[in-house]
Amino acid sequence: MPQFTVIFQPMGRSADVPAQVSILEAAGAAELALHSPCGGRGRCGKCAVRVVSGAPEPTPADARVFSEAELVDGWRLACQTLVTADMTVDVPASALIVSHRIEVNGVGREILVEPNVVKTALRLPPPTPDDARDDLTRIMDALDGDVRPPASVRALRDLPSLLRRSDFHVTAVIAGRTLTDVEPGDTAEAAYGIAIDIGTTTVVVYLCHLPTGEVVSISSELNPQAQYGEDVISRLQLAITGAEGLARLHGSITQAIDKLIGQAVEQAGVSRDAVYEVTVVGNTCMSHLLLGLDPVGLVALPFVPAFKGAQTVPAFDLGIRIHPDGAVYVVPSIGGYVGADTVGVILASELDQARGLQVAVDIGTNGEIVVAQDGELWACSTAAGPAFEGARISRGMRAAAGAIDRVSLDGDVNCHVLGDVAPIGICGSGLVDAVAELVRVGVVDESGRLRRQEDVNGVPEKVRRQIVENEGGLEFVLASAEESGSGRPISITARDIREGQLAKGAIYAGVDLVLRMLGRRPEEVERLLLAGAFGNYIRRESAMAIGLVPSLPADRIVSIGNAAGLGARLVLCSVSLRRRGEEIARRVHHVELSEQEDFYDRFADAMALRPLPRPE
Repeated sequence: MPQFTVIFQPMGRSADVPAQVSILEAAGAAELALHSPCGGRGRCGKCAVRVVSGAPEPTPADARVFSEAELVDGWRLACQTLVTADMTVDVPASALIVSHRIEVNGVGREILVEPNVVKTALRLPPPTPDDARDDLTRIMDALDGDVRPPASVRALRDLPSLLRRSDFHVTAVIAGRTLTDVEPGDTAEAAYGIAIDIGTTTVVVYLCHLPTGEVVSISSELNPQAQYGEDVISRLQLAITGAEGLARLHGSITQAIDKLIGQAVEQAGVSRDAVYEVTVVGNTCMSHLLLGLDPVGLVALPFVPAFKGAQTVPAFDLGIRIHPDGAVYVVPSIGGYVGADTVGVILASELDQARGLQVAVDIGTNGEIVVAQDGELWACSTAAGPAFEGARISRGMRAAAGAIDRVSLDGDVNCHVLGDVAPIGICGSGLVDAVAELVRVGVVDESGRLRRQEDVNGVPEKVRRQIVENEGGLEFVLASAEESGSGRPISITARDIREGQLAKGAIYAGVDLVLRMLGRRPEEVERLLLAGAFGNYIRRESAMAIGLVPSLPADRIVSIGNAAGLGARLVLCSVSLRRRGEEIARRVHHVELSEQEDFYDRFADAMALRPLPRPE
């Protein structure tokens, strides 16, 4: 089969690929990750690139996305366009997956540090004619408490020579009350662990010093599974198509984790061999894909996972390079779509011990909701969709440089852009701001209808003239083609507004339904916790104005950052909290919203762009 060279500009990267592979695959070979939230089906238009030379004829999918002029200019969908000749491809910033702003600090709290892995320095008496104990017994006798001997022969192989080389001055490594290794000299302080939050969108790795619980370094990147689809459903569909799809998803996340661990230890000047344990949180699907487990039970009701309880597996089996006998501990899940990340949020926020009525919402592709009433817990997950993470929005993107993240319409269109550069798209917080402002000034009504210029009264002229109509329908222009960094206008379309309504309606309806199951109302909530990066940066006033969250006094709404990531760190640094997390997972009442008769009625009502709840 012939080989062709594909050059990607302005990066200057290239790849030699066989004929008939897609530009998307060629980009992967050149170590470039392009957006493909639809999983390469040619539906989302986010992988739009311009083929400068060697462009084949447009596909039907291209014709649906681009105008005739754009097709002539070489615009194509990377996922649908096959390489049939040497090519030069111009990749706009909007198509490229880049690192972005991630909230990694979480909520602060103090804990008793009692890690599962501890190291004890020992000065052993050498053998004498009167003390001829074997080497292992000599070590075991010196250890206090109920410590079990090694389960792996690896720790025993070099023990005789190691003891004598170090003059019987060694450090015992104990994991879960089992002796796992013996190291020469006093290495007790060189003890590290990794806590990981695997999100549908991002992966965050924390390198922690186990004796103190201190975070030494942090590394993060986009979840590479996004190239197969930015939502959980797209990845599930790929995973159940056969062993190859599951292997690709499993391999992409384990390789990313291994790379991020390498970055974290390099930043801190730590050896991988000094990392003894990894703890992981993620939604139920992410936990399955990490372990390479078939998630077929999550595809249809009643959504039965392969496992829910905590799992401990050798890191080596997952291709994660830490200490040779290091382990990966996967925090337990609660139900089909309520995973270990929700357990992490509960642990971090201490909802299981909270008094009164409190609600936590982790806003993402799946909106996880926890309602706590005097220590009793109920949890559900809503299929909010990825609108608040930039997917399915015409000019949507994640919170990276060039993203509009705040919008105000005070006499003119004012946009704040991350990175102080020309805008290339809009992220979730910007979308919520824009919709709230459009409703406030009357350009969009409560039903989500975008009005024409002639139907809008009392709106400043500079705002009104941004309403335009083209072959795709009405849209509101936030930045013109000349103002944008991509050469294409950045607009909010009627479809974008509808996507935002679907996401916010699902989240609010989930909160409302669980509360009403308990005989409570949204306005009775004493504290509303917003978790995750989106929850940390969103303007509360905008969220309440469109009914994304209940209308409450501002002091009742608290952003708690990456609480799921903090939960992963807590179970790494405290065996007591690890046990508590396992207990939480067992006792949370899991609510499957799709089985609730009135969920869809509440969802329809929650679609309205107005403050909720409505007065009765």
